[in-house]
Amino acid sequence: MAGSPMSQTGRQTDASTAPPAHVRHRTLSPKRPKLETAGMADLFPYYAGFSFEWACEELASIRTSDSDIVFDPWNGSGTTTAAAQYHGLRSVGIDLNPVVNIIAQLRVHIGEIGEICSRPPDTADVEVALDDPLLAWLTPPTTSRIRSWTQALSEISGPASTLGLVALFRVVRRITRSFEGSNPTWVRRASTMTQLIDVPVHALDQMIVGEQETILQRLGAEGNRHSDVLLATASSTNIPLADSSVDIILTSPPYLTRLDYAVAHARELAVLSIDIANDRTLRRELMGTTLTRPLSGRPIGSYGVEATSLIEQVRSHQSKASAGYYLKQLLQYLDDLTSSLDEISRVATPTASMALVVQDSYYKDIHVKLAEICAEEASTRGWTVKDRAPFEVTRLLTMMNTAAQAYKKGKVSETVVTLERRHDGSGAKVCE
Repeated sequence: MAGSPMSQTGRQTDASTAPPAHVRHRTLSPKRPKLETAGMADLFPYYAGFSFEWACEELASIRTSDSDIVFDPWNGSGTTTAAAQYHGLRSVGIDLNPVVNIIAQLRVHIGEIGEICSRPPDTADVEVALDDPLLAWLTPPTTSRIRSWTQALSEISGPASTLGLVALFRVVRRITRSFEGSNPTWVRRASTMTQLIDVPVHALDQMIVGEQETILQRLGAEGNRHSDVLLATASSTNIPLADSSVDIILTSPPYLTRLDYAVAHARELAVLSIDIANDRTLRRELMGTTLTRPLSGRPIGSYGVEATSLIEQVRSHQSKASAGYYLKQLLQYLDDLTSSLDEISRVATPTASMALVVQDSYYKDIHVKLAEICAEEASTRGWTVKDRAPFEVTRLLTMMNTAAQAYKKGKVSETVVTLERRHDGSGAKVCE
């Protein structure tokens, strides 16, 4: 197996001598450091999620057998599946966002890519459709060259195509950096033609080839890892796995802070020809979205004490729209969360373990105790809470909103909640 994951301070993790879970949770925060390179975590950095080092140590603690199957229903860019591969464990990761699934695929293709796509075919650039989503940031000639690359990559099968797409994501994000603001989940669009980014073809090709070469070199330096990894674009509320098929769930549910993950990846989705401005399907379906959809009709009385209390606090809050839009958005989130826990419980074996990284937040001046809600809702589904380990969060995106600053708020924690099931029964495992 390749070398051990390294922390941001250079400390090496030795899984064989890792301290007990309750000790490690107090000493190692799951929060991603500003710069983390182990496990290719910086391949596509994003503020959400947990660190590769923490995931490796957590798996070292809760795994019980080399045959354990690890599952992440909100796999994002693939930290869980990369950590499982590091330990030689089979894993399954799903996410509704196709961009992060491509990133996750590349992170587990260690040692499998032999060469890069050096350039598109020597033909005229692809004609740009008037509704091409890349035109929100790029000039037609630059968009045309990007489309030449996406067309060339579509004709390549396997990891090399994945490498090329990730390189395109990184280049497009780099050249459109001027559209980013202090909030990493919101990306502006050009309001005038003069704001569109234009990059000469030769320079653009050099950047794309250079990104591929750099990533390929990094992948080679990671060494060889051997374990089965199954990645799929799917919803946590409808998991495409058999009953009782996974042993370990390691994940972080989307925050209840109305973050729009689709907008955060708008440029990368545009590379895939997905236009979230005109087609809101993906935005509407992602958990935690700012958009609302028809509720499933789950009775409010079916929730636990913590969730029910939060619902009543939001409903009765005096601020505008609390009893309207914000209440509906909360009910939608709780519907998604509990439906996901139903599905997670279905696919978990009777002796499964689960670790959730959950961040609390505030709605106005109401403390959203999401860790407690998750623990309580999981408990009603046959899970036993083993440990809660909070870590204080010092920087909140909600404080970037000047209107939100008018409400008094207390401290917010990111909590590691560890749970286990101990029921009689058995089931066949997926991936066997």
